[in-house]
Amino acid sequence: MNQEKRILVCEDSMEGIFSAVYDGWKECAGGCKVSIQTSFPVSMELFTSYREIATDQSKAGKVMRTILMRLGSEVYEQICLAAASADEDRGTAIYYVLHRAFGGGRCEKRVMEALADPYVSRVAKLALCVKREYHHYFGFVRFREISGRFLLAKIQPGNDILSLMALHFSNRFPNENWVIYDEKRQKALCHEKGKECVMRKGVRIQVPGSAVGDMGEYEELWQTFCDSISIEARRNEKLQKQMLALHFRSNMPEFSVKG
Repeated sequence: MNQEKRILVCEDSMEGIFSAVYDGWKECAGGCKVSIQTSFPVSMELFTSYREIATDQSKAGKVMRTILMRLGSEVYEQICLAAASADEDRGTAIYYVLHRAFGGGRCEKRVMEALADPYVSRVAKLALCVKREYHHYFGFVRFREISGRFLLAKIQPGNDILSLMALHFSNRFPNENWVIYDEKRQKALCHEKGKECVMRKGVRIQVPGSAVGDMGEYEELWQTFCDSISIEARRNEKLQKQMLALHFRSNMPEFSVKG
C-alpha cells in the first residue's frame, strides 16, 4: 500500500520552514510521506493532502537549537544557509537531511558528508550558493546618506540573505544609523547607532531626489574616478561580468549612467 503524501505549506522564511519541519516530524511518524513548500501550487496533486503551517517561533527555535546542540555548528550553518535559498524544494531537502540525521533515534553528526544522498547533496549546493552571494554583497553594497540622518543601501539578491548580513555590517558600522533594503522581498535590515539590528517586513522605501542632497556630486566624482583608472585597451567585458555579475550593478553608482 502506498504511503499517503502530505504537503506542508509554510511561510517563505527560515522560521516558517523550521516550523514545518517540526510539524512534519509528527506527520512522518504517522506514516505519511512529507514534502514542504513555501506556497500553494497552481495545480494540486492527486491523492495528496495539503496542510498550511503557521510560523511558530517556539517550534522553529526548538528545531534550530536541536540542530546546533546535537549536530554541531557546521551542520547548523549549512542548514540555515540552505533555508535562506530561493529554491522551492529547499524545505523538503532540509527535512529529509534532518530525518537522516535524527531518524530512528540516531544522531549522525557527519550527515553532511553523505553527499551520495540526493537531499544532502542538494542542501550542500544550496548552502554554497547562498554563502557565495552574501559574501559578494559584503563588497558590492553601496550606501547613500539620506537627509544627513542615516545611510541607505538597496539590494536585489536572488536569495533571502538580508538577515545573514547583519553581523558583518553591525561590526563594520557600529556607530552609524543605516538601513539595507531588499527591494525584491520588501524587507529592511535596520540598525540604530549602538544597538542591535532589527528586521522590518512588508515595507516600501522611496527616496526623493532632494533627500540625497550633495551625495549626487560625490557619486559623479566616484564615477569619474572609476573611468579615469580604467585602461580602454585592456577592457574585457566578459571577464568583468564573471567578476561582477550584471544583477549586482543596478544599485552601484559606478555603473549608473551619468546624467
